Amino acid sequence: MADARGAEASWRPPARPAWVQKLNTFAPAVPGLLTTLDADELTGTATATTGLDDFGGDEWYEPFRIFVASLRDEAELTATGHLMVRAELLRTLANRLRVVADPTVPAAVAAPLFITGTARSGTSILHELLALDPELRAPLAWEVLYTDEAARAAADADVTWWDEVAPEYRTMHENGGDLPMECIFLTAHAFLSDQWTGPQDVPALAKHTARADHTDAYRWHRRQLGVLGAHHRSGDGSNRPARRWVLKAPSHLATLDALFAVYPDAVVVQTHRDPARTIPSTISLMATLRWMRSDRVNVEGLAARTAHGTAALLDWVDARRASGELPDGQFVDVAYAELVQDPVAALRGVYGAVGRELGDDGAARIRAYLDAKPKAKHGEHRYSPAAFGLDEDDLQARYGGYCERHDIARER
Repeated sequence: MADARGAEASWRPPARPAWVQKLNTFAPAVPGLLTTLDADELTGTATATTGLDDFGGDEWYEPFRIFVASLRDEAELTATGHLMVRAELLRTLANRLRVVADPTVPAAVAAPLFITGTARSGTSILHELLALDPELRAPLAWEVLYTDEAARAAADADVTWWDEVAPEYRTMHENGGDLPMECIFLTAHAFLSDQWTGPQDVPALAKHTARADHTDAYRWHRRQLGVLGAHHRSGDGSNRPARRWVLKAPSHLATLDALFAVYPDAVVVQTHRDPARTIPSTISLMATLRWMRSDRVNVEGLAARTAHGTAALLDWVDARRASGELPDGQFVDVAYAELVQDPVAALRGVYGAVGRELGDDGAARIRAYLDAKPKAKHGEHRYSPAAFGLDEDDLQARYGGYCERHDIARER
């Protein structure tokens, strides 16, 4: 079996803005300027600032405690990284308290569409295009993070802060308070989420997350969606009920058993793209995220885990779909090549698979949205397998069975 390894990685982190460099140099030199990361202090601060104290059970607390300890002992955070993750932890704890305290009757979550696939395979743009349909409903960043519509401006500043810390990130992924939000920010409230294990190197939490039963995380996911659905039924401020949620996260691939346990009527839309493009692009994204928060980025480790782990995961999902362990009839496959070449045709395929029709108005909405969002509008994301010590031919060989099963053409 090819090991997908090539020469030594040559990736170099992007230049940091001057203010980030100054903060990282100045803050550690002033004792007490930054508070420590402590589980009890964080929960106490969240309860003090919200006036609420019911977190809704305690299943979330073990991964939360492991995470905070791993941040302190393993992540090697810079001052900027420390501030970023502390703010995110307090925001998430406070929002969990608000969701638990919400007095409204949660709305039903029926037959949701879950978009998944490898990272960098078109899941985000597919999510955005499906969310254009007025009869579908995507969770938006501001409501996932804060619940309260009054916080929309704060949410936009929150999610675009990453762009200020590492401007190159905008070439890889677009954030915005009113854009559809990934499910990892919902399950982040249960502290079993790529939102915590991705942007910082926290091996203890990563190991716990890989071994954990994610059913409770999906139960929280459903609970939060129910509250959002009761408050903001259409996603546009009106009370018109939406027929279906459309949701998205590449990480759903690894937790499909828990997903279907909580959402037995779900439909999973799985995207497929040439791994020789998705794998190095994913590593580039992950390395940049970690560089935002730490001076140490283990690129070789990221490359090895991503190249080998993703291949094993894709083979595992296909085998379980073929065996009937996963409900293959509830999957819809979408080729990235078709999504790029003829997005309307690709969307019509998804609609047909779920018993709906994409009319002329819907097709016009898709075309107008894409015209207003040209590819690489924030600059081109440059990456290559060689930059991460990977060999493109070896990657093709390692993923050969997957590519053959899904008729994935090699991208040149």
